[in-house]
Amino acid sequence: MRKKITPTFLQSVVYDESGVYKLGCIFGRMNTLRALLRKELLLEWRQKHALAGVVLYVLATVFVCYLGFQRIESAKTWGVLLWITGLFTAFNAMQKTFSSETAGTQLFLYTLAHPRYIILSKAIYNALFVALLNLASVFFFIVFFGTDVLQSVDWLQFLLGLLLGSTGLGLALTFVAGIAFKSEGGVGLVAILGFPVIMPLLITIVRHTTAALEGASMTQNSLNLLVLVVLNVVSFVLSYVLFPYLWRE
Repeated sequence: MRKKITPTFLQSVVYDESGVYKLGCIFGRMNTLRALLRKELLLEWRQKHALAGVVLYVLATVFVCYLGFQRIESAKTWGVLLWITGLFTAFNAMQKTFSSETAGTQLFLYTLAHPRYIILSKAIYNALFVALLNLASVFFFIVFFGTDVLQSVDWLQFLLGLLLGSTGLGLALTFVAGIAFKSEGGVGLVAILGFPVIMPLLITIVRHTTAALEGASMTQNSLNLLVLVVLNVVSFVLSYVLFPYLWRE
């Protein structure tokens, strides 16, 4: 027996009792998440000045590092400066995660989608955005400092660490930005709450990046990689479980 469900937010499927119901739910959830991700992308594209400002911030930070060091021969110094740039860039990018939406927009989204889809879409978008900004940082570092430090680099480990570090920053700071927005604490509260949260991530990713730049094997660097994966999973689970309670306030 087939029964038709009234279409909700991007969900228009036919369900029956033989397993198609579950498949339909998956497609409905994916459509919802895809629509929210598209919304984030369109909002970012409409605010091109903000995007250009973040890229200019990355360039200016790398240029200041160049003025201070001129030449970097230590892999550890290269990795530390890279992630200092990535850290402050991520904080700068997270400021508008929730503050760019009015109370009316928040209420409208609340009626259309589950809060978990909202935090997932923002976290995924921010993680990808931070990853792209960190790739831009790597490019600017190569332009200003050359490739002397990169002679022994294990590119697979380096890029994997860059991705995991970026997603970790995106996931953790998105949830922190939601807490700060709901408590009306502003940008300052994001920094106060975010810094102790990401300290374990920052320490681990600097160690992982330094080892990758020095050409350490995957086995030697496996502990740092495992810690990065665990921190990403913990940030994801906390955001997924706790954000709906925060959203209702």
